[in-house]
Amino acid sequence: MFDCHYDLLTYIYMNRFDVEKIKRHCREIYHKLNITGGIFNLFFMSYQEMKEELGIEEKEVNLISMLLTVDKLIQKYELIPETTQYVYGIEGLDYLEKIEDIEVLKRLGVRSINPVWNNENCFGGGIRSEIGLTSLGEELIDVLVEEKIAIDLSHSNEKTFMDIIQRCKRLKSRGKEPVILASHSNCRAVCDVNRNLTDRQIKEIVDLDGLIGLVGYKRFCIDVEDKEIQNKKYHFEQAYIENIKHMKKLIGNIEHVAVATDDMSYYKIQKEFYQNSNVYPLKEVGARLRKKLEEEKFSQEEIEKLLNLNVKEKLLNKIG
Repeated sequence: MFDCHYDLLTYIYMNRFDVEKIKRHCREIYHKLNITGGIFNLFFMSYQEMKEELGIEEKEVNLISMLLTVDKLIQKYELIPETTQYVYGIEGLDYLEKIEDIEVLKRLGVRSINPVWNNENCFGGGIRSEIGLTSLGEELIDVLVEEKIAIDLSHSNEKTFMDIIQRCKRLKSRGKEPVILASHSNCRAVCDVNRNLTDRQIKEIVDLDGLIGLVGYKRFCIDVEDKEIQNKKYHFEQAYIENIKHMKKLIGNIEHVAVATDDMSYYKIQKEFYQNSNVYPLKEVGARLRKKLEEEKFSQEEIEKLLNLNVKEKLLNKIG
């Protein structure tokens, strides 16, 4: 399957001094998880969070130098097979020094960018903020559209989300071709958390012929704190499928839907959560997803679109 959001570049950077560990991890995702393509991300939090969660010191944090380090390791040790169709993504632009550096990132293989993560930055607000797209953010969106780099709306708060949508609509009316996706977000109608998308947001992405990667992260699939759900040991697979079914019902087809693991099991904050929950991440059920979709009466054509083909049509064929 094509994974719309896997923080592989962050994992490589975290473990850059242990190449054998990285090789083992890569073998697992390509063979055990059967990930045949993906948006592989370099993930940026606040300085404090990166130190606490990722073990990355503030003095190390430089977007371009970190990406260069990771890219050299990938090329030197052939960490990504030639048969894998992938692009680099940047999750959070807090540390972009100047907008002109977008051209540098593109030369290094970046084709997908989240302007914001959860926090607020000079471009706009994530879900922990109430501000919308700033004037500098508008300039950024113009550059991303011009460079044919996908604009990833996951993590944006609703105001920033809508500001970006409206900016892209104006650019489209002028003959530009914005590429829009939400690489790892689910349906708020199914699981009411602020990282998920409202029905209106979903329709806005579809109206711009964008893509939504439904994410195999259990907090965004089901309320894992619900004691009734825990007692019933409600299976994650079904919770994930319910998000796919809602999308299909809402937009009338499966044309704008893809899958994403957003695997974060190696971050410190996730360990206890992963160990104690009765609901399992997509990383563990990916091999069973096709069978589950068949059981839910999705056609083989729909399954292929969901797992692979929609990404090619709605994303890969559009980016520069």
